[in-house]
Amino acid sequence: MPVASISIPLKVKVDSKFNQFVEWYESAYTTTNPDTGRKRKGNFKKFLIEEIEALLQGGRAIELTKAAEEFKKSAVLSPELQSAKLNLTEADFAKLVELMEKAKGGV
Repeated sequence: MPVASISIPLKVKVDSKFNQFVEWYESAYTTTNPDTGRKRKGNFKKFLIEEIEALLQGGRAIELTKAAEEFKKSAVLSPELQSAKLNLTEADFAKLVELMEKAKGGV
């Protein structure tokens, strides 16, 4: 017999860090179906529930900690670089960063 689920509404202020994290997670973990090309936002609700369950069962929420660190690092990037990081492959983004450092005279 399938287990029923419930909905737990959650109100968050638009200008809160939590809301910023949700928006970041959904865009950073967007996936594309290779067959149809359809993009799907990262499933933050599923992620959060799984991490809270892991925290309650094992005392640690490892993926949440990793995601929070990524979120903090992305906040340092300008909006243009954040967009580039989302739209480019890792190799292309690394090359972009290398070129920007070269342009600054850092390399």
